[in-house]
Amino acid sequence: MYSLADHYFSSTLDYLQSQGIANEVALKAIKFNEYSDNKARQFAPRITLTSYNALLEYSQKTLNDPLFGFKFGQHIRTANFGILGYLIESSDSLASAIQVLLNYDSLVADIGKSQFEQLGDIAIIRWLPHPSCNEQVILRNMTAWVCVIRQLLNSKLSPSSICFTHHYSKEHLNTLATWFNCPVSINAKYNEISFPSSYLTLPFKTDNAAVHLALRQISEQQLSNFKSQQHVSEKINHMLMVKTDLQECDLIRTANALNITPRTLQRHLKLEQTSFAILLEQERKRRIPLLIGTQSLANLALSLGFKDQSSFNRAFKRWYSYSPIKYFKMQIGK
Repeated sequence: MYSLADHYFSSTLDYLQSQGIANEVALKAIKFNEYSDNKARQFAPRITLTSYNALLEYSQKTLNDPLFGFKFGQHIRTANFGILGYLIESSDSLASAIQVLLNYDSLVADIGKSQFEQLGDIAIIRWLPHPSCNEQVILRNMTAWVCVIRQLLNSKLSPSSICFTHHYSKEHLNTLATWFNCPVSINAKYNEISFPSSYLTLPFKTDNAAVHLALRQISEQQLSNFKSQQHVSEKINHMLMVKTDLQECDLIRTANALNITPRTLQRHLKLEQTSFAILLEQERKRRIPLLIGTQSLANLALSLGFKDQSSFNRAFKRWYSYSPIKYFKMQIGK
């Protein structure tokens, strides 16, 4: 079950309250019932992505703000991230902070995967959200990253570029570009932030090696406990999501990566009411809007792990009731 820490969910309610929307009203509107203590209305330690999605979607509609997640992300504080926030604060540089994010992000919100790469003078941090994450979740996450780094390094610090997988109007695009103070691309393959590699060595004012070490030890223990409670299907989703392509992704290799037998893996997935074939198909479908039109259909079929293009074409028509070519033309016409 994809989830986030209760304090991260609560920060949304705090922001809504500042906008004049009472907590009780918002929670009732999304039919929230994830309490560990119903009488005291105490939140469960982890809140599902379903409820988080619903809360941000409700907020966007109620406030009539298509960029709600962006506005909300500007009000993030490191305290909203719990231990992860303090770990970031106590890092000695941006490079160290990014490594913390890559290692422990799931403690705050297990709703996607972060990636980092350095290409010469440019560094890129990329977020691969779970397919069900809505647009406002993505906007908040991307904006929050930039906002926190500005708080810790320099309020005038700007990325080199920002990419969003969603589409925005010219007016909204200008709003985003003005705040990020850099070019913003839409309909992109990935949600990512590019910045000069020189930023990586910038020192944090809040650097505290002793505190950082202590918090890291706590985080390691929490992460170990969290992973042991994760469903096998979630682990597989994460594994598939971060792969460059889906070639050679099969049940046997996946079972080996999880250090269990294929039969045991099948049994676990059956208990979770899914299968490896279903999870692989979901990841293939997640990648379709990102990849179609960027390469030949033959190469696309291979990158998605199909044996040949004809197998891909049959699966595609089963998913969308259209051929890949017709689907691509329809997407261009939108």
